[in-house]
Amino acid sequence: ENFARLLTTLFSAKLRTYVDITVASVEQLPYEEFIRSIPSMTVMNVFEAPPLSGRMLMEVNPNISFAMLDRLLGGKGESVNKVENLTEIEIKLMTQLFESSLESFQEAWQSIIEIEPKMLDFEVNPQFLQLVSPNETVVVVSLTMSIAETSGLINICIPHVVLEPIIPNLSMHYWMENQKKSTEVEVEAIKNRIQQARLPVIAQLGETEITIDDFLQLSINDVIPLRQKINDPLKVKVGEKTKFLAQPGTKNRQMAI
Repeated sequence: ENFARLLTTLFSAKLRTYVDITVASVEQLPYEEFIRSIPSMTVMNVFEAPPLSGRMLMEVNPNISFAMLDRLLGGKGESVNKVENLTEIEIKLMTQLFESSLESFQEAWQSIIEIEPKMLDFEVNPQFLQLVSPNETVVVVSLTMSIAETSGLINICIPHVVLEPIIPNLSMHYWMENQKKSTEVEVEAIKNRIQQARLPVIAQLGETEITIDDFLQLSINDVIPLRQKINDPLKVKVGEKTKFLAQPGTKNRQMAI
């Protein structure tokens, strides 16, 4: 759901139009069944996410991918399915668009594990793509995407072998605990950073008001009376705020408060 929200923001900005992406379903099924469920010709982006081993797949329904491409090239976001006849320029544009979505994927996973996803391959025929063995269990997250008058699915296929090392971390209990720890660490880090911040400390001897004419006429030995009695404490300001009251004097032959 976090990834869907991040993608909505990203694609809305990239395509300069309103895009809506929501989670439709999360399923666990054999890889072979997933491959049979997607169109015979579609847009598939294969990527990896070190330190997790193995490859993952983002399959984008042709209706959606071509509406995005049309919008990217200045159109209204209309879809024309020509997945079999993609030009090199169209492939490059699509690859760049979906490659940019990997940053959102990385951000969505931050609370579980730090990953560095990168695009490996672009494919249009599922039969040529052997991600894992046919009987291998995969998790398929289906996102519903709407752009202009077009809607369709984005399927993210994650093999079990990729998730295996971090399955214990995917429980809600671990996630909530991790979030709490993360917040405590962040608060401590912010405190440490703030303590290093530099602020001006000013002892204000007094204040007054004079006219601009008097100011322009000032010369050596002129006296400006301050609205401050000699026995009154001085205001000591930290930044813009008065934090202390002080008495003026000297220490080691230097002025001090």
